[in-house]
Amino acid sequence: MKMAKYAALLATCAKSSLTSFICARLDCSRLLSLVLLALLAFPGLARPETGDPYKNRIHAVTTVVVGIISYARWPSEPNPIRLCVTAPTQYAEGLFDPILLSAPRPIKAERIAFDSPLLSTGCDVIYLGNINAGQKQNFMQRINGHSILSISENDDECSAGNAFCLQIEGDTASFKVNLDALARSGVRVHPNVLQLARKQAPPL
Repeated sequence: MKMAKYAALLATCAKSSLTSFICARLDCSRLLSLVLLALLAFPGLARPETGDPYKNRIHAVTTVVVGIISYARWPSEPNPIRLCVTAPTQYAEGLFDPILLSAPRPIKAERIAFDSPLLSTGCDVIYLGNINAGQKQNFMQRINGHSILSISENDDECSAGNAFCLQIEGDTASFKVNLDALARSGVRVHPNVLQLARKQAPPL
């Protein structure tokens, strides 16, 4: 969908509360809904389509990830929200955009080595790249008991213990949610955002 159409929908949104807008739009495209959530929180993310599929995927991933983070709440509110990017990733470039630090709930992104102890002590959100099965088990053990929201770039079935798992197709991005993993994290995410998930992963 073109940005002009996004702008028209945002203008409609401005006339009512955010919650009412989300509820009224739940029958629309799930991707569009999450795009709007992110654009409301971070207007600087709105950019025209580039014609480059790879750059469009990066933008789509950034918008979805920021949308999820914007409606997450921690037991103790971090300021800024520490977003750690770890393991090899394909689409994390946009998460380092300085515009995210100027938001009402600023997000500070940093790339952290997968074997760093900071992964369990210095992160509020972890954007997880490509890791093998053994590393996944190790990762889940390390973040267990910490209020960390995990978002995976490469966990299609969302059954490995990540709270959110990106679904990237063409130049669009959506997500699945693992409700058990999210509950264990101790991080709360607005129910209306959870309803935008493609489908819920089965219990672990």
